[in-house]
Amino acid sequence: MGRNGDPAGPPPPDDEQVRNPHGLNFRLRDPPFLLTETQVFANHGKDDTGLARGMKLGAWGHLGRFDDQRFANDGTLLADPAGSGDPLKRFGNFGIYGVFEQQLYRPAGGAWDSGISVFSRISASPSDRNPVNFYVDGGIVFSGMIPGRPDDKFGASFMLARFSDALRAFDRDRIAFTGLPGLVHDFEANLEINYTFQVIPGWIFQPIFTYVWNPSGEGSIAAAANGEIIRNATVVGFRSMWSY
Repeated sequence: MGRNGDPAGPPPPDDEQVRNPHGLNFRLRDPPFLLTETQVFANHGKDDTGLARGMKLGAWGHLGRFDDQRFANDGTLLADPAGSGDPLKRFGNFGIYGVFEQQLYRPAGGAWDSGISVFSRISASPSDRNPVNFYVDGGIVFSGMIPGRPDDKFGASFMLARFSDALRAFDRDRIAFTGLPGLVHDFEANLEINYTFQVIPGWIFQPIFTYVWNPSGEGSIAAAANGEIIRNATVVGFRSMWSY
């Protein structure tokens, strides 16, 4: 399957929300995005009683050009102040991924997504043109386990994102050239716990607790450049959704 690989259009500006503020761009001349996926499911029918399971294996490709994470277009390092500072353009990008789901307990008369289930997702892509080249997560979901509340769900998941070798090398180059402290990207990990509470049919409320190990966003990079210690973070919030 192929489709437009950059519906927002190319920069500038860098912010996709500015380039496509209403989400209505329908561009046909950008490099295509290609996707293929195979799915296998068992015991997902409404009359099935066995434990449900599912697996998806897929790959994607993009035929555009992508910035190298370490090298400039004149053969120098991106962090080298004597170089051009413009990244080398790599042709194309691609990745592979897998999604796995397994029901551990199915209540009598329950659907495929009821009871207790575990899941995991994993993906990988080239290091030289992607800031994150490996991702894996997994978790457990308890659905409809409270008497009288068949649509409530409790879930816990763990996520690990590994920053690419090229990006970490760029960080070390930048520190070496500037002589200033800085953050060398390594990984970021999250533990999330949430509860989905159905207020009325069609309206859900979901409080969320997230603990972040090794936060590595732009704020962390700026803080490290100022010599500050990067600490783990706790994030508490909620989502609310109304379907009609």
